[in-house]
Amino acid sequence: MAISTTGIQLQKGPQWLREALELISSMRFSISLLTLIAIVSVIGTVVKQAEPVINYVNQFGPFWAEIFHTIGITSIYNTAWFISIMGFLVLSTSLCVLRNAPRILADMRDFKEKTADRSFAAFAHKAQIDLPLSEKETQQKLSTLLVERGYSLKVTSRQDAGVRYAAKKGLSNRWGYIFAHLAIVMICIGGLLDSGVPLQIAAFIGGKKPLHSNILIKDIPQNAVMGLRNLSFRGNVQVTEGQKISHALLNYKEGTLLQQLPFEIELKKFVVEYYSTGMPKLFASDVVVKDEDGKSFPFRIEVNKPLVHKGIAVYQSSFDDGGSTLHIIAYPLIGDRANSFALTAEVGNSTPLVSPQGASYTIEWSGFRAINVENMDLATEAVMAQTQSQKQKLKDSVANVSGSAAAKKLKNLRNVGPSFSYKLRDKTGQAREYNVYMLPLMLEGQQVFLAGMRQLPSEPFRYVRFPADEQGSLAGYMRFRAALNNPILRERAAERFAMKASSANADKAVRKQLRQSAQRGIDLFAGTQGQEGAKIGGYTAIAEFISGNVKADEQERAADVVLKVVFGVATELLDLAREQEGLPLLKDREASSPFIQQALNAYSDSFFLGAPVLLTLKDFRQVQASVFQVARAPGTFLVYLGALMLIVGTFAMFYIRERRLWAVVQSDRANTTTVRFAMQARKPGLEFEKEFLQLKQAIAAWDKS
Repeated sequence: MAISTTGIQLQKGPQWLREALELISSMRFSISLLTLIAIVSVIGTVVKQAEPVINYVNQFGPFWAEIFHTIGITSIYNTAWFISIMGFLVLSTSLCVLRNAPRILADMRDFKEKTADRSFAAFAHKAQIDLPLSEKETQQKLSTLLVERGYSLKVTSRQDAGVRYAAKKGLSNRWGYIFAHLAIVMICIGGLLDSGVPLQIAAFIGGKKPLHSNILIKDIPQNAVMGLRNLSFRGNVQVTEGQKISHALLNYKEGTLLQQLPFEIELKKFVVEYYSTGMPKLFASDVVVKDEDGKSFPFRIEVNKPLVHKGIAVYQSSFDDGGSTLHIIAYPLIGDRANSFALTAEVGNSTPLVSPQGASYTIEWSGFRAINVENMDLATEAVMAQTQSQKQKLKDSVANVSGSAAAKKLKNLRNVGPSFSYKLRDKTGQAREYNVYMLPLMLEGQQVFLAGMRQLPSEPFRYVRFPADEQGSLAGYMRFRAALNNPILRERAAERFAMKASSANADKAVRKQLRQSAQRGIDLFAGTQGQEGAKIGGYTAIAEFISGNVKADEQERAADVVLKVVFGVATELLDLAREQEGLPLLKDREASSPFIQQALNAYSDSFFLGAPVLLTLKDFRQVQASVFQVARAPGTFLVYLGALMLIVGTFAMFYIRERRLWAVVQSDRANTTTVRFAMQARKPGLEFEKEFLQLKQAIAAWDKS
């Protein structure tokens, strides 16, 4: 029996209804919907789902981000059109099964014993064998042979026409069609049950309205709370160590609903275990679960070991800071003072800040990590936005000479110690995000402090290396930075450099010219006001000056000379800064050269940080938090069962071969019996040909027995 690909055809009713029913119940419609869902699922896999809107704007631009948001590509699986496609696929596939299943089952039961009467001679695979056996003996042997070969038999006899056999095997492959199509129905129904459809229906019936702002749990109105009987949901909740929760937060219509839970979870401790290499091997949460009747039990929730209780699964989704206390030391990055000041902050809160120039900022303390096992590209990339290729080429040349942009290699680092992150927001609302490591790292033979900045969440942090002094602190660099911003000290340093760089009997005019050149170079490096009022300093300022005053073919040599002069003046400037604070001079000039060079690099790169101060971590008191995904998914069983049925159905359709056989045993004369038989397969192949020949040879062998 061929499976019908057309739909149900009504004999009565309006034409539009008959045509619609025929289309929806047709197999071609089901296949089209399944193909469409596959394409949409690919899009949903490529485009990250449920990300913040700004991420899509950064990735695709405002135009396409708006289009994607409007048609629902950013949240495909909960859109009305995708759910409608799923619903029509369930309906169409169900109608296909209902239309074809009765005929398939009837065909499986039918031995088609009358087929041989009408078309025995028309079969391609048929044979006639005469045997010197009695009819009864032949019948017995044939029945035994077919049963041994796995056939089901139906024997009929007709007067003067011998005994007729109708046999079949492998018809269970027809179950493959039914199982495969029912599997699609079950998987889709399970997916719909676990999607946002039940929540949307329950919220609509209950008149629920989502929250669009932060509010205390006790102040949440009842029309934003989902009850315990909610059929299906998937939400998240963050629990701080020592905190108890009995709710989850559900995303609904760009807002939030509060989902009540039938039990309470208390986070005792968040646990992280590490391999000997420093890489983490386990993230787990030790919790105590308490029911409404007062009974409680402990449980450890791990990444692949969720808590399942009262039909609700609690997964270890992520972890975060639960409000750690940070003790901060702030160093100025502008001005000629190196005085630091202390701050005490709590992650999740904010602190007002006034810069040395009087500008107002807000520090938003966004995160803290006590352990960092990272593989970082620590090459500093100063942001130097320029339009002229010649200028960019010169800046790259200067950076390569100085080492700021040299050796951009990945360093395999293990645990690099604590770090904290914060956002610095100005009065216009614009913010930059910073990530600062607490401890100095040994990179390329030198201890440096790392401070990273990014302007967009989608960007990686770009790090500046601030050199650690002989005490392993930032004080030495900050002392040097303040001196570099002091015009009096710069002038004295330039004069010292000119005295040491020129011979004792050098002409005063030559010495004066050298001093002026050194003064101009160090002033440029320290920073001047640009054409648009922005401060330009470091290697960028030197590059700007050389590109505007030196011929193109001489710029590289000029850059090398200027950088050597700046380095020499910086050496004298460091000595003056130490003298000013009553500190002994560094005796080994050669040993201090890496510090001076890195200090120059850091000063040049610090312009792209865009911050008036550098915040560093002195001490902390860590409080951890777990992020749990809480889900009630009644469709999970249907999805798993559907997947199993799909595997079984596919296996049955492709690996179980249907066979039908018809045979007639008739005695023509004394002690001579004729066996005529024919075989048929839905998809004949080499295996079928082999089976037919084996059966023919087995029957013919009775002549020799």
